[in-house]
Formats: sequence, structure tokens, C-alpha cells
Amino acid sequence: MHIGLLFLFKFIPKLKKLFKINNELLGIFYMMLAQLSFATNDMLVKIIYQNYQEIFVLNQIIFIRGIFACLVIGLFLFLKNQLDIKIIFSSKKLAIRGILESLCCICFFIGIAKLPFAKVYVLLSLAPILLTIYGAIFFKEKVRWRRWSAVFLGFAGVVVVVNPTDLKYGYYFIFPLLAAILLTFRDIYTKNIKENFHSLQIAFITCLIVTIFFGVLSIYKFYNFNSKEYSIMFLSSFFLSLGYIFSIATIKVTLVSVTSTFRYSVILWGILFGYFIFNEIPRMNTYIGAFLIIVSGLIIISRQKQLGKIK
Repeated sequence: MHIGLLFLFKFIPKLKKLFKINNELLGIFYMMLAQLSFATNDMLVKIIYQNYQEIFVLNQIIFIRGIFACLVIGLFLFLKNQLDIKIIFSSKKLAIRGILESLCCICFFIGIAKLPFAKVYVLLSLAPILLTIYGAIFFKEKVRWRRWSAVFLGFAGVVVVVNPTDLKYGYYFIFPLLAAILLTFRDIYTKNIKENFHSLQIAFITCLIVTIFFGVLSIYKFYNFNSKEYSIMFLSSFFLSLGYIFSIATIKVTLVSVTSTFRYSVILWGILFGYFIFNEIPRMNTYIGAFLIIVSGLIIISRQKQLGKIK
């Protein structure tokens, strides 16, 4: 299966000629496939979790999944002559990025385990809004009334999704919100990495650190998985790798400003997987909150395009 990814990676540039589509449409297509791949990976992790209903099982699942993913990403780098261990492992900044990603994973997967699928993605979509706040506070960026209005609209969406008057799932909603905060710090930190690393090299070292991190955590309690569950983890790593590949392909074929809004397609995949796989029917407040957060994010992205911050 992972060998098939190698052919896919080489085949991606040929899609444009094959279907005679422009770079913008191709970039959007890749972005939506990337979000679908990441959502599929998360869905498979949740399927295994439901067999045990214990938070600690997530440590071992992510650890084993990470081993598979590191192998395939490392193989890609090797075939592209970019697996320079000395250079990759010499960057302390990449290591810190990996730690931020690990902490983000903890919060995110606790949310995936305990909350409806779609609700986690909706709350995680708060990240672009948090970036605006961070820029205004720490970088003294001028944020005028349009973007501040979008920020307040986004937080209103969070309140609607959480619905404090009916905490059916307790306080687990805090975890995807923490994941969004950590995701924001990770993205800001990534922008400060001046070394000229290939995106796949960053993905590799991040995946490796996350794998080691959860490997250490999995020592606390060991689970005996069956062959079916190992197969699901293998499949999960396939879609995780696929998500990285399509994310990189997106950046290569078109501008971020064209595809950034389509990151929200992950909410659609979350709703569909939640309904068809986990029998989750989102409440109306989830749809309304998602609408408010998406509109808020689109306003901020649109304004950033006008200011030339997204190219």
C-alpha cells in the first residue's frame, strides 16, 4: 500500500495534463483530498479507541501508527535524495515544533475520542482567528474593525457550538480548543524557522518526534491489539502520509490564498464520517456555530489577502 504512495507522488504532477485543469482548481482539489485523508486517519484512530474506551489506548495507537508513517515518509525522502539525517536532526527548532505538535495531538485526540467527530473539527477551526489575536497582541499588527468583528463572530460561534447550558459531553470541549491554541503556536513557530527545509523533511521529523513522544507515554499501559486493529493502524498511517503528500502538492501547484479557505472542508468530512460511521447526528447549534466560525475565518483570510499577508 505504501509503495503505491510512491507512484502516486510521481503521478500527481501529471494530473494537470491528464484532466487539462488549471493550477487553481488542481490546488483546491489537492487541499480537499488532504483534508479528507487527515479526517480518514482520525476516523480510523477513533474506531480502534471505541474497542477499548480508555484514553491511554490512544498513546499506543498513535505510537504504532507513527512508526508506519515515519517509515513511508522516510522512504520518500530517501528516494528523493533528501534524507539528510545530519541536517534534519541538527535543527533544535524542528524539535520544538515536534513537541508542540505532540501536545496538540494529545488534546486533539482526546477530543476525537470523547466528542462528536464534527464538533472537534469545528472547534479546531478557531486557529485562524487565534492567529489574528496573536498578531495584534504580540506583533502589534494593526487589526481594524472588520477583523475584530470577525474575531468576535468566531468566538460567538464557539459559544454556540459548546452550548454552556447543556454540557452533554462535560468539559471535554476544552481539549480541541487547547489543540487550536497549540496549533496556532506551532504555525507561528514554523514561520520563524529560517532554515531551508523541504516540507516533507519537516513532516518527517515532526512525525518522528510525535511517535517517540507517544511511545514513551505508552509505557504506562500496554495493550494487546489483534491483527485487525494493527491493519487499521497501518491503514491510518497510509492516510496520514497521503494527507502530507497532498498538502505539499497543494503548495507546489498554486498560491496559499487560493486554497486556504478550503481547509474548512474537513468539517464536511467530519459531519459525514460522524453520521455514517459513528451514528452521530450533529445538533442545530453545531451547524450554526460552524457557520459563524467559517464566516469569521473567511473574513479574516479575505482581509489577509488584501493586505498581502497570504500569497
